Amino acid sequence: MPLAIRGGGHNVAGSALCDGGVVIDFSEMRRVEIDPERKTARVEPGALWGDLDAAAQADGLATPAGIVTHTGVAGLTLGGGFGWLSRQWGLTVDNLLSVQVLLADGSRVRAASDENDDLFWAVRGGGGNFGMSPNSNSSSMP
Repeated sequence: MPLAIRGGGHNVAGSALCDGGVVIDFSEMRRVEIDPERKTARVEPGALWGDLDAAAQADGLATPAGIVTHTGVAGLTLGGGFGWLSRQWGLTVDNLLSVQVLLADGSRVRAASDENDDLFWAVRGGGGNFGMSPNSNSSSMP
């Protein structure tokens, strides 16, 4: 049976929907936690950039992101992510530190440069559909 994952925002590639299959919708999972001392964010898969911006700005922080507040954080980040701060701070995905991924066999793994690095490489621009992110991902902020 076809399976699609819907994060929080729009999806121009169309991979967030499928005909005759199941759509797992994370759009209600929008929690954002900011660690102002470490300058990091933990973001649930349904969060929008407006959610992250509001939480980060409360601590005087920002992250390179898109320019539309109703874009999903997960989709834009894993697709690259270019915005107003990118010239100085890189693409959004360049600031991604780790992701929690639910694999097809039901196991939950952390992927980062120092753990499951092949999966971390794949989710950062490999075209998607490598697993689901039921928890938070973390990224750094300037």
